[in-house]
Amino acid sequence: MKSEFDIDHTSFAVRDALGWARRLRRQLGAVPVAGEVLAEFRYLLLYVGTADEGGRLELLEPVGAGFLARFLSAHGEGPHHLTFTVPDVTEAVRRVRSLGMTVVGENYDNSAWREAFVLPDPVHRTVVQLAHSDKAYPEPGELIRSAARDPSTFPSVAGATQPLWWTPLWETAVEGCGRLGPTHLVSRDPALSRRLFEGILGARASEQDGCLDFAWPSGSVRVHSGDAPGITGADLYGGPAEDIVIGSSRLRTRG
Repeated sequence: MKSEFDIDHTSFAVRDALGWARRLRRQLGAVPVAGEVLAEFRYLLLYVGTADEGGRLELLEPVGAGFLARFLSAHGEGPHHLTFTVPDVTEAVRRVRSLGMTVVGENYDNSAWREAFVLPDPVHRTVVQLAHSDKAYPEPGELIRSAARDPSTFPSVAGATQPLWWTPLWETAVEGCGRLGPTHLVSRDPALSRRLFEGILGARASEQDGCLDFAWPSGSVRVHSGDAPGITGADLYGGPAEDIVIGSSRLRTRG
């Protein structure tokens, strides 16, 4: 895993991860990166973009009772969390707590995926995952060129199994192409958002069209001020004519 601060992915809770992945591959040319199965859920990480520009999104599907099944029952399909990689999870946790935010689920024993979770608060209303791994995913160009995947070299969640459960996705024919752009997040306190994303998570911050843009090497988050906080979706370039709606969010076609 890169040692610098970075955005890893935006995650969406869905009832059928492979079904959604087939749609995103068919319409956008989405490329599978990695996936695993755990006791309560399975996930699939996808890259949407070119060798030079794009981003990753994750599809989470419940496989048993647990937090994800409860989330879908309460909220339906839609955005679940943002994941960021950091050089030192324990230090990031310490600094996040200094902002008055609540951190749970700390796991530092698995070098392939150390993690902690910032609980949703009244400002952002979304989970923020902090992570670090001593392993790395292939670069976008390699992902696009080849279907070969070696899960032993990838970041891996403790206790996960079936790292290639998603391989039937390769059977889906690609009919279109797209590039994932910024994730959009509504915040009740943009100043606090800046302290979190720029001050603690190492983003490059700028202001544009009344919004705060936070950029990392692998993607960006655009923060809007508002009273209905949460992830509203992401921009999509070169995609289908109509937005792709995932529950309460949209992958917004920008042309």
